[in-house]
Amino acid sequence: MPRRYLNLTPLSEALAMMRREFPSPGRAETVPLAEAVGRVTAEPLYAGYSVPVADIAKFDGYAVKSGETRGAQDQRPLPLAGYARVNTGEVIPPPFDAVVMIEDTWDEGGIPRIRKSAAPGQNIRRTGEDVRAGELVLPKGHRVRPFDIGALATYGITRLAVRSVRVGIVPTGSDLVPLGTAPGPGQTIETNTLMAEAYLTGIGVTCRRYGIVPDEPELIREAVGTAVAENDLVILSAGSSAGTRDFSRDVVEALGEIVFHGIAVRPGKPVLLANVGGKPVLGMPGYPVAAQTVLREVAGNLLAWWGLPPLPFEEMDVRLSRRLASDLGFDEFVPVSVGRVDGICWATPHPRGGGIQMAVVRANGYLHIPAAREGIEAGEAVRVRLTVPPASVARTLVCVGRRDPVLGELGNLLAETGYHLHCCNASTVGAVLALRAKTCHAATVALPETASAWSDQVLRYLPDARLLRVPVARTEFGVASADPPDAGSLASLRDANRPRSPVAQFLLDAWLDREGIDASPSGEPGDVRVCSAREAREAGLRFTSIGYESCDLVIPEELAAGEGVAALIEAARSPGFRAYLRAIGRDPRDGDVPAVFSA
Repeated sequence: MPRRYLNLTPLSEALAMMRREFPSPGRAETVPLAEAVGRVTAEPLYAGYSVPVADIAKFDGYAVKSGETRGAQDQRPLPLAGYARVNTGEVIPPPFDAVVMIEDTWDEGGIPRIRKSAAPGQNIRRTGEDVRAGELVLPKGHRVRPFDIGALATYGITRLAVRSVRVGIVPTGSDLVPLGTAPGPGQTIETNTLMAEAYLTGIGVTCRRYGIVPDEPELIREAVGTAVAENDLVILSAGSSAGTRDFSRDVVEALGEIVFHGIAVRPGKPVLLANVGGKPVLGMPGYPVAAQTVLREVAGNLLAWWGLPPLPFEEMDVRLSRRLASDLGFDEFVPVSVGRVDGICWATPHPRGGGIQMAVVRANGYLHIPAAREGIEAGEAVRVRLTVPPASVARTLVCVGRRDPVLGELGNLLAETGYHLHCCNASTVGAVLALRAKTCHAATVALPETASAWSDQVLRYLPDARLLRVPVARTEFGVASADPPDAGSLASLRDANRPRSPVAQFLLDAWLDREGIDASPSGEPGDVRVCSAREAREAGLRFTSIGYESCDLVIPEELAAGEGVAALIEAARSPGFRAYLRAIGRDPRDGDVPAVFSA
């Protein structure tokens, strides 16, 4: 019998338990300077010598004795008596104590002349002006940046001691196949360890990814034993939940002691932490977004405790565009897209779930709902942790509504202008309400092409608004079958073969009513379905059209003049985008242009 969670440990308590259980290994290693970027210094670094090592010229010119230049004026220029020609960076020869730039002199009879006296030290870099021998360059605990490398080399530092933490990452699962392999039914490409390595290496650890281990307890036990012997921290990818093929708990419990199994976090609840031979073994969920949460909030916290601070991030105070529910007692992390609309920064949530990777890819930040909160109300001020530079928020356009695949290509074209299109999924009504609340730049609405659809589903919610309607794509829906369908198989479309698209369902119901087909199916469902005209053509099926769906961008007229929104409209109307739509059979009707509507 697989073990179930005995209880869920609150996140704050789990982190405290982890810190008490696992003190820092306290190890360091010496690496060449060229390999030090991203690593954290284990010792303070001091300059090996002064820079510059002697007084040098700042500019090309003449080294002079400043006292011999007194009295030089515009009306009384002086020839230089004693001088030495110097170039930038050359040592100032004694007894000279100043440099006159070449452009502040002129030659007369082979002798340079000046109109202004020189001050002592003028245009000279003194010995040790940048740094003196033995002066502190970088403190202990500093993450080495790319631009630190040049300075360290200049100051005579060629090797340095950095904090050393070795992490072994072990993927488990009989369903996993290596990167580059086309997965078959029931198979999954092993990506979590690749993601973990990228994240942890950025923090400054040394990672080792082991080969895929099938769901065999003895094999997992052997892999864990090897990884524990070779690393300071071991991460098991997947197998930490409570399924019939999840063996991580049983294996690590046989090898050591369970610290906790399950924490009150979403996503990432099935996390496991054990002590094996005095070293932490962390079992993270298989769902990618849940694994990200565990890496960031648990593994990252432990590494910070060990002296490897997380990468710097920016936070921003914004307003939440719509209400978020959350269970009391759970710390929840929600991906969001942040954009500035009419002077206010709004955070619009993406779908939640441990397996929805694109929600994280599409987001530019995430929101933490603390365990003590039971949701957050729309319009409430919240703090978002950004995953992009703050400056990019001002160039982010938030579009709410149906996330039609063509919007990806539209966003691709928009990116050429330096703006980013973030599409957040919502129903047509939800999209229109977001427009009304002024929390987005645009909405995507998918409507049947009927006389009343625009008024019923858009204008009725925005009676006082002036809206720009920009055609984006058009889809012809119809009934497809290999053989001529009968009434019974057509009726089954209302039940067994219902289309997933609400618009397609509306068009189907209207068509069935017009054709007088009974709404109550009888007999077995036939081999008939509702799909697009293109899908029917590609499958070689008979196709009977039932109507069209239009996908439009709806934009408040007052936002249309903004640079970013104007660029979005231009991209939607561009020849490149229209050519793409024609290629996939979804180009809007010829002559469709943006138009302003109001109720």
